[in-house]
Amino acid sequence: MLERSKWPEIRKAVPMPVYVVPHTALQDLDLQEKSLDHTTNITIATAVVLAANKFRTCVEITNDSDVVIYLRLGQDAVLNTGIRLNASGGAYEINLSNLWKGPISAIHGGTGNKVLCIMEIETRYAY
Repeated sequence: MLERSKWPEIRKAVPMPVYVVPHTALQDLDLQEKSLDHTTNITIATAVVLAANKFRTCVEITNDSDVVIYLRLGQDAVLNTGIRLNASGGAYEINLSNLWKGPISAIHGGTGNKVLCIMEIETRYAY
């Protein structure tokens, strides 16, 4: 076995090469972001329009119909309760200041199917 006092001599005698591989800043973070379109038709029966997503960082929900649509977070939607989206462009945004990662349901009180535009953004970091 080599004496401890000889270690510095060995380190001086054998230089260690260092290799730098070119890469981008995103490779350092190992980050993946993506947007998902969940646009759907809403009926007069409550339905989950957006499933729970632990990677969710933002959601934009816009009412593209001629009637009021109601949203509920984590529960069945009920008319005249929860988050009201007015007809023809009423919108609700979930972002980092009011983040909700659970399911979202919707309902309307009109007739037929109504369009609800939903854009979800998720961010994943690999640790």
